[in-house]
Amino acid sequence: MLILSKKIMLNTYLIVIGDEILSGRTQDTNSHYIGRRLEELGIAPKSIITIGDEKQVIEQAITSMLEQGDIIFVCGGLGPTPDDNTIICVANVLKRKLILDETILGRVEKYFAKQGRPIPELATKQALIPQGAIILDNPVGQAPGIILKHGKKSVILLPGVPIELEKIFETGVLPFLHDNYSLKPDFTLTIRTTNIPEMEIVDKISGALKNYKQISVAYLPSTFGVDVKISYIKDKKIHTQLEKELTTRLKQYIYGHNQETIEGVIGNLCRKKRLTLSVAESCTGGLVADKVTDVPGSSEYFIGGVIVYSNKVKKLFGGVKDETLKKFGAVSKETVLELAAGIRERFNTDIGIGVSGIAGPTGATEKKPVGIVYIGIVTKKARNYEEHNFSGTRRMIKEKAAMAALDLLRRTIKEL
Repeated sequence: MLILSKKIMLNTYLIVIGDEILSGRTQDTNSHYIGRRLEELGIAPKSIITIGDEKQVIEQAITSMLEQGDIIFVCGGLGPTPDDNTIICVANVLKRKLILDETILGRVEKYFAKQGRPIPELATKQALIPQGAIILDNPVGQAPGIILKHGKKSVILLPGVPIELEKIFETGVLPFLHDNYSLKPDFTLTIRTTNIPEMEIVDKISGALKNYKQISVAYLPSTFGVDVKISYIKDKKIHTQLEKELTTRLKQYIYGHNQETIEGVIGNLCRKKRLTLSVAESCTGGLVADKVTDVPGSSEYFIGGVIVYSNKVKKLFGGVKDETLKKFGAVSKETVLELAAGIRERFNTDIGIGVSGIAGPTGATEKKPVGIVYIGIVTKKARNYEEHNFSGTRRMIKEKAAMAALDLLRRTIKEL
């Protein structure tokens, strides 16, 4: 039996600021990103709170977190508008003067000059920085990141725009954390599965996990599948042994590991085997093509696709015969196989994919309920199809169907 030791964690907290997030007008993706990145460093947040733009609330939150934490992240409220109060509030709590940073002001002035627009009076506000701050360059926007050391504690301010926050985190925050803290990240192994329920995964791997003590296991379900995330102190021997055991038990359902995506895996397989793809989608409405083309350079293997929503378009572009639709219906194995064969022939690709189903909430019949989806794949040497019965909202059924099509494609390519 393998025994793993525990390690002491830094107390890290995250404050997300914005009335638009509290009201639900804007979705908070920043806490998801920061939480994931900090977990990879071994300093996952102890708590994440979301508050509005009111000064008193912001100051109370920062004061409270400083009493408990070693590293405080504050996201949002760094812009020049009247409701952007983060810098002022942090300066008040830490008792720092605000000083005008000429470099930041120069960048703002240059930005407006390049746009051919007059510089607003509020531009000066964006260049006011608490005294003693470390300024982190923003390569894609105007508001910089800011780090303030407060004794042995650190307060890290980041803009609320996700792409700006992520760029500053990678180029500025990460080097600061590595230089100033002794980070001992957990080793994590994420096994990415699809087409298998969470409870069935637990049943399959619980026996193997009993051989390991002091590991953390998380099951992370989504409409696309279930990620099994295992955290433990880094040890190559343990990693190799555990991954081998779990892969043996879940092999047919695993499409990737850690940050791999199914579309990335498919892309690598297509490049390696020099295969081309085309797709004819009905109920998924282009989601399969959308996922495939999320991969940079996917034009090397993805030739194109058609949304064959109506029967007329299924016949015209998908090559489905009139008699097939009359005898078996648009939602049938016969139709998706003809779609796959037809799109493959018309686009002259190695692999053709056809998808048709009933996403609901209407359109069901006694024999074909909401959630039924057929997926067909045709290659030069093989024809294959799958029937699925998904549950959930219309959007969930569409996403599950797209994922099932991609997984069937992945398995088909591996067998070629």
